Amino acid sequence: MPRLVLTDRDLIVHLTAWESIWSLRRSFRVPLAHVRGATEDNGFGGGALGLRIPGTYIPGLIAAGTFIKDGDKQFVYTRPKLQTMVIELAGNDWARLVIGVPDVRAEVARINAAVARHH
Repeated sequence: MPRLVLTDRDLIVHLTAWESIWSLRRSFRVPLAHVRGATEDNGFGGGALGLRIPGTYIPGLIAAGTFIKDGDKQFVYTRPKLQTMVIELAGNDWARLVIGVPDVRAEVARINAAVARHH
């Protein structure tokens, strides 16, 4: 699962070598100024993801990479055993990040607290 690191200015998404291969994307950072907030949303999957360009989607196993739905680009990395968090972005290449984490409530609270401190 991607590791999320918060600094005073950025949200950094660290991907392992395998996660980079599945998602066809290396680790990246998003300025906190672009993060609108995070929510828990386990409804993401299958049709909610949209068109995969590029990345990997194996139903019931993994969704990783860039997906486009209704004109919005979203970075996705999630697996069935993880809880899904949606991080809404503004002024970025992606409209949102959809990330699977083991404890979604703790991660959502951590990101929202960092966004509140930054703004």
